[in-house]
Amino acid sequence: MGKSGGVSTVVFFKEEEQLSEALTYFDLKDFKDKKTLVKLHMGEMRNRYYVKPDFVKKVVNEFKKIGSHPFLFDTTVAYNSPRKTKNGYLRVAKLHGFSEHKIGCPIIIGDKGVVQVVEGRSFEVAEEVFKTPHLVAVSHVKGHVQAGFGGAIKNFGMGGVTKESKKMIHKGCEPVYNEKNCTLCGECEKACPFHAIKVKDRWYWNTKACLGCGRCVNACPTDALKFRDADL
Repeated sequence: MGKSGGVSTVVFFKEEEQLSEALTYFDLKDFKDKKTLVKLHMGEMRNRYYVKPDFVKKVVNEFKKIGSHPFLFDTTVAYNSPRKTKNGYLRVAKLHGFSEHKIGCPIIIGDKGVVQVVEGRSFEVAEEVFKTPHLVAVSHVKGHVQAGFGGAIKNFGMGGVTKESKKMIHKGCEPVYNEKNCTLCGECEKACPFHAIKVKDRWYWNTKACLGCGRCVNACPTDALKFRDADL
């Protein structure tokens, strides 16, 4: 968030009460009187791995103190989940304690994008991310087969784009099948959460149902499946 001579400023603190002090290391004058998008994952249904709302409220209050106008933001997901729709995600967020009444700022779920082309690759950035110049990432520790160790980069790189772009990102995790190594054991079918694989007299793969989560590749005991992107 803050830079000096092209080098990012990094501040570590152990206690939530040190948040105010930590923010003094950054130049936040430009945030005054401006909208600030606070990007975070508000949790999947029946999942407790997300930054808790009490801490998020403290972050929001710190930006309100300097005259900024923060709002919480995330995007809908590509897979079957209540979070696949804006209203469904808002219900999950409220269940986890993320509501305007509790946090003290609007909760916005994005589902539209703005097309961007970088190095010949086209993708859709969430409209709110594209239009809001002041961004803050509140991230919990996580991992992803495509994005690696998940922090602020994954928070925006995967969570700041539309469903269609998320599907495109996951293309590299689609399975490539090697029939010679396959014993038709069915472990890949058991591992697939989208029912995209069927194993009977041969191996069947429904490309439309597959969202490239990579679980089938990891479950295969005979190396009959590899990631489409060989670098993974």
